[in-house]
Amino acid sequence: MRNTHYNKIKGKKVLVTGGLGFVGHNLVKTLVNDYQCKVIVVDDCTNSNESVIASVRDKVTFHKVSVLDGDAFFPLMVDVNYIFHLACIQIAASSSDPLLDMQVNAQSTLQLLEQIRHGEYPVLERIVYTSSCSVYGSTSRLPLDENDPTNVLSNYAATKLLGEQYTLIYNRNYNIPVSIVRYSNVYGYGQSPRNPYCGVLGKFIHNSLTCQPLTVVGDGEQTRDYTFITDAVDATILAAVHPMAYGDVFNVGSGIETSVNRLANLISDYVKDATITHVPERDIDNIRRRVVDIEKIHQRLGWVPKMGLQKGIESTIDWYKTIL
Repeated sequence: MRNTHYNKIKGKKVLVTGGLGFVGHNLVKTLVNDYQCKVIVVDDCTNSNESVIASVRDKVTFHKVSVLDGDAFFPLMVDVNYIFHLACIQIAASSSDPLLDMQVNAQSTLQLLEQIRHGEYPVLERIVYTSSCSVYGSTSRLPLDENDPTNVLSNYAATKLLGEQYTLIYNRNYNIPVSIVRYSNVYGYGQSPRNPYCGVLGKFIHNSLTCQPLTVVGDGEQTRDYTFITDAVDATILAAVHPMAYGDVFNVGSGIETSVNRLANLISDYVKDATITHVPERDIDNIRRRVVDIEKIHQRLGWVPKMGLQKGIESTIDWYKTIL
């Protein structure tokens, strides 16, 4: 049975920053197609372009604007009911330009919150800040829940956590309506294999379909918690509309720990000619194991993931076949 809180966003005016990104453009299309929202998309087109929203382009308003450019960005927030703040620098790029990483991931969030604090936004119902489970870092205590300590190991994790903290501070001190979701390794259709920061699962699928080897880093026994794109989008919208999400942080994952080797084998089951190769470990996001506890979002908001990993991989492979 569909959670009735979703209906609150139907027909509303919504602004999505980073709306051409992987999660962003899927969120935009869902808001338009399923909820008939009036959507404003803000993106500077660093890693994507308008083609990803081609199917709904005539139903959205797009602005090629940086979230750091307040003069261009802030006027777009007038009469907006919901803001989804997804704009960020990807984890693999964060260390190469740490100042830009801090500005986009954290400073833009602070500027947005300050603008709302000092401005007049009477119809604004919620801001959803999208964070990452990378803020937990490396720990032996699994699964990770929202009360576990953070132990950042990358510039990206540090700036996403800073954005979280600003968001919560402005909620506590100024009653700005916010919610935070921490994504865990989102994958699925719409993640361009041409993007150099595409996730491991997307790269594996792309390589398997283009006769390239699936490159496993290290021994392949490192684990992650993989979240299908439609589940991530549903959780994000629910965090915007559910009253129990106000001022709080929620893990968004599957609650299932999966090794890289298992990913490679699952893909090999669908793409029979796929080959696997191993390379030495890398420094980026060098975390041995990660799986998140999703009991809080289940108990508080009634959200559960609907797409299992095998079915999700199959669906993603089918989509990739259409674009190659």
